[in-house]
Amino acid sequence: MELTDRSPIFIGFKMDTSLKREIEALEGSDRQYVSREDSSFLMICTLGVDQYVGKIVEERMTTDRVEDVRRNVLSILQRICPEKRFPEIFDILPCVVPGPAEPE
Repeated sequence: MELTDRSPIFIGFKMDTSLKREIEALEGSDRQYVSREDSSFLMICTLGVDQYVGKIVEERMTTDRVEDVRRNVLSILQRICPEKRFPEIFDILPCVVPGPAEPE
């Protein structure tokens, strides 16, 4: 098996229904923190029919940095959803990078 450092990874967790509703209801400047397209802060990604929220990491990572990313994700979520409890353990998943669009 060959390794690659060209695939981004996702660090986050599966959203429950109440968190989905809270994120969808965000208004004003808080909307910038969670996106389906922009990875500046947090992204919503899918795995099958499930939606996950977390951080996309493009560069190579070391094990000590994973905890930093987890804390960053929690910090942002606690800022925008202060009453919500979040999981302690996150998933680390490889991302599928879409290829060039097929010509029609």
